[in-house]
Amino acid sequence: MNRIGYSLAFIFTAVVLLYLSILFGEDEEIPSSSEDSPLVPNYQAVNLNSRLYDKSGKLSHEVAAQKMEHYQELGFAVFDSPVYTLYLDDGEPWQISASEGTLYNNNRIQLEKNVKIVNLRTQEFVREITTEYIEINLEDKTLQSDQLVNISGPDYRVTSLGLIGNLTTQQYELKEHVQTIFYPSPQL
Repeated sequence: MNRIGYSLAFIFTAVVLLYLSILFGEDEEIPSSSEDSPLVPNYQAVNLNSRLYDKSGKLSHEVAAQKMEHYQELGFAVFDSPVYTLYLDDGEPWQISASEGTLYNNNRIQLEKNVKIVNLRTQEFVREITTEYIEINLEDKTLQSDQLVNISGPDYRVTSLGLIGNLTTQQYELKEHVQTIFYPSPQL
């Protein structure tokens, strides 16, 4: 064999070895971008203040929070120290605060840790509801909890294990009544 034959054989062998190493070599894993992960928020807000209006243009509710992270793909937003103000049809507000909150795309919010619901109307029978967990439907202003709930008014305090209620009609159903304490008002 002459030099051209050896050169062609060498080139052919090199090409075959290169092709085999590519064919049988390990696939290199391409790291995915953490920005594409559903566990990374699409956007964040610090010291959030927002107002939302209904279809007729009336103020429906306001929200303030120390921090908010929105997860578009997962369908919810997470709040640190949220304070919601819900306006009823007559314009009277309830103020709801907690340490943590999660707002879902269907206008349902779950509030956890140090939940406090305060009726900002002064002459109402129910003035405050406290619990460690509650779910609120922002559309129809209903709420429910399966945790220990305290309901207080001007002359009483009711404790229950669970609650279903409507902030608009102010009708509440205690799931499992625990205790009621009445504070008699002083006689004039």
